[in-house]
Amino acid sequence: MKKLLSGLMIVALPLGAIALFLALTSESPPDMREPAGADWLTNGGDWNNSRYSTLDQINRGNVAQLKGAWVTHLGSGLGAKYSLEATPLVKDGVMYVTSGNDEVFALDAKTGALIWEHKSNLDQNITTVCCGWSNRGAAMSENKIFLGRLDGTIMALDITNGNMLWQATIGRWQDGYTITSAPLYHDGVVYTGVAGGDRTSRGKVVALDAETGEQNWLFWTAAGPG
Repeated sequence: MKKLLSGLMIVALPLGAIALFLALTSESPPDMREPAGADWLTNGGDWNNSRYSTLDQINRGNVAQLKGAWVTHLGSGLGAKYSLEATPLVKDGVMYVTSGNDEVFALDAKTGALIWEHKSNLDQNITTVCCGWSNRGAAMSENKIFLGRLDGTIMALDITNGNMLWQATIGRWQDGYTITSAPLYHDGVVYTGVAGGDRTSRGKVVALDAETGEQNWLFWTAAGPG
């Protein structure tokens, strides 16, 4: 059944046809078991950490012709104690990169222009970081960027503007806990480990609700007393 109303066409469809239409037109989440393509959505490119891209614009025939396209100075982590070790994430033409001072930047991947930045306000008196101030990257969901920090917290930022949405403490830095690795995100949950074993901290893996930062579960990777 169909009729015209004020120049618009209204079409009545069976419920089954509507469900099929929605299934065909809705965007399915990317399969993170497969190598990355135009977007780089997790630290290693995929869950296997293959660091492989299926893009073929650069190949053996033209790799020698590569040259710099742009350079952007982040102005973060400039002291000798910091290092830039993160693998950037890329989604829909925006690059997200973290510094050794746990600051996050969103850049136009084609031009390097700054879209937003999030300052960490990290306590510069942290004394239990083992081997230099570094951060090895972030994780992302559809609308958030997740980052582990040297003060033992993990935070979620709004992917559109860098505003902090929540921050959760995984372990106190005063007890030797820090986070330098990139978290992982899957299906509404953020997973992270900790650093600090060389400071006698007990290893663990923590799963957090991506919307709230509430802890879902904790798994100790080393036995405790008794």
